[in-house]
Amino acid sequence: MAGSVGMAKMSSVESAWEQWRERLLSRFEVSCEDEPRAGLYVLVDSRARPGLDKLLPEVPSLGWVSLWRESVLESYTDIAPYLIQIDRLAFNNPRDLQSRLVRRLWREGREQHMLTWLWSPLALEALSSHFGRYSRYATPDKRAFMLHFYDNRILERLRAVWTEEEAASFLSPCAEIWYRERDFEEAVWKNPGRPVACAIDNEQMLSDDQHKKLLWLGRADKLAMQLREMYGSVLDGESDVSLLRRISEQLERAARYRIKCDDDLLNYVSKGIVIATRFDEHPVMQERLRGAMRADTTYREALSEIDGEVLSQASQMNDVPDSKGGRHDVRG
Repeated sequence: MAGSVGMAKMSSVESAWEQWRERLLSRFEVSCEDEPRAGLYVLVDSRARPGLDKLLPEVPSLGWVSLWRESVLESYTDIAPYLIQIDRLAFNNPRDLQSRLVRRLWREGREQHMLTWLWSPLALEALSSHFGRYSRYATPDKRAFMLHFYDNRILERLRAVWTEEEAASFLSPCAEIWYRERDFEEAVWKNPGRPVACAIDNEQMLSDDQHKKLLWLGRADKLAMQLREMYGSVLDGESDVSLLRRISEQLERAARYRIKCDDDLLNYVSKGIVIATRFDEHPVMQERLRGAMRADTTYREALSEIDGEVLSQASQMNDVPDSKGGRHDVRG
């Protein structure tokens, strides 16, 4: 029985790969008379691909470059982002090493957000120079930050933060960019104009407001990683999408109490995840949180050293409405 299930799963994966391969082949054929045909590049976040830096040199005639080249991170080849140029002819032969490489990257990336497909008529050097500048940014006060935009989740956040002009500048050398949205749906970001090389300053600048918004949009992912480290197997049965949805709900609830500190948010959200979504609606928790809002106590104190009986009762808050048949609310 186990063998049959394994074979069926393998067959399903192979079928999905063939569909993706046909999609790639179809896109290769798209061209316009007034512009050169776009070639395929794969941008890989090797933080999720151990050994990729050793594998790439083994593929004959493969064009590739690290986006961290000529930067202070150049020596970290094992976790660098790699831009890889894929030859159209390689897809004619499934046994070709380039074709096998793409298939492997696709298979290993099916449950992740670390693979981006770029369609561009530009040469590898020009494209890598363009996107290499986006692997970092600075704020007006001269602080510098790494920017892992090759993680599709972060690319989505950036699209929510950039101005229209900034987004157009990023996309400018590409005809299309394919990536995965948060829920693993495939997104196609199309360039309405003609792909062109668009030079930007050596240092990408984000305003203070953009910087703060970017950090806020990434808070749920950061909490998800922390919670998995804290609770291990307790959350093993929870998918990343489900966990993120629950964390986002807890962040909305935490905003009612004006909780902003990272440690306090982790404390609050963790209780909403492992105790009950509505743990805060227990009368004792309500009073504690109101006290923190009035600054009579700290949020850390309000969310710590809670009586075991209170926690036990709070764990039922998902199922038992309050005495008025509604929900407590302390907003205001």
